[in-house]
Amino acid sequence: MSAWSDQIEADLKWREAEIASLKLLAASADHASDRQRAVLRALWAMLYAHYEGFCLFCWNLMLDAIEKEACAIEDLNENFAKLAMADAFNKLRSDLSSDRIWIFIRNEFQTHLKTAVKFEKRLETRSNLWPNLAVENNRAIGLDCNLFEENAALIKGLVSRRNEIAHGKKMVIKDLKEYQSYENATLLVMHELA
Repeated sequence: MSAWSDQIEADLKWREAEIASLKLLAASADHASDRQRAVLRALWAMLYAHYEGFCLFCWNLMLDAIEKEACAIEDLNENFAKLAMADAFNKLRSDLSSDRIWIFIRNEFQTHLKTAVKFEKRLETRSNLWPNLAVENNRAIGLDCNLFEENAALIKGLVSRRNEIAHGKKMVIKDLKEYQSYENATLLVMHELA
């Protein structure tokens, strides 16, 4: 587990350093100046990028480590087995005739269970990592991270306002004080996931 924690800590460290650097730029700009407004918008977008990027990093790190074990799908716990079978289940969904279901159950299911795990389908953000999706992804792999739900309103605000920035809307962040509560909530959920 030490290698995992070292990788997670290193990833979190560079993300926090980048956020802190931008925050220093915002703090050094004159209050309510064009420069400060621009840096605050960049900081907001960067905070979201690191939130989404870090969650994906952690989830993929876990799935990659399981794949490296090269165990059979049947040896995984239920959460990971279902995720490893997602591609096969999706193909089955395309034809739910009685004949196709029978063939899958009779001939294919056991073969799939005996194969080495390969996560063809990974946990996704669907372009926006809303807190309910993060909770759903965490639960899909058996993680119980309560802070995502406890900070849902602030994370929703982070995602929503980042979307406004990304789509070229004039979304203004008043000052660092307004920004700080969103950063605090975001870093809390990132640390809990870590």
